[in-house]
Amino acid sequence: MNTNKVKKVVKYSASWCAPCRAYAPVFKRVSEMDEFKELEFKSTELDDGEDHELEMVKFDIKSVPTTILLDEHDEPIYKLMGSVPEKDLVDLITTCLNRE
Repeated sequence: MNTNKVKKVVKYSASWCAPCRAYAPVFKRVSEMDEFKELEFKSTELDDGEDHELEMVKFDIKSVPTTILLDEHDEPIYKLMGSVPEKDLVDLITTCLNRE
């Protein structure tokens, strides 16, 4: 398991995915929180016409939404599949930020 601190939070979704649309405002609110201002948040639509196959294979993305916490080398720290409550996402990011 990667024990580095989180530097980037990436959400993978698709426009046709109802859970992705429901999760989008949660992800946006968390990305705007002052306590996470040093992190990079990115939303990636897997059906936007860009080639995301390498990312999907590298991070073993099999369903959307999937949120991945990455370290400074873009290596995964934690992968969260599905739509989650705001508190759970905040708690996970906080835990990964506070690692020694």
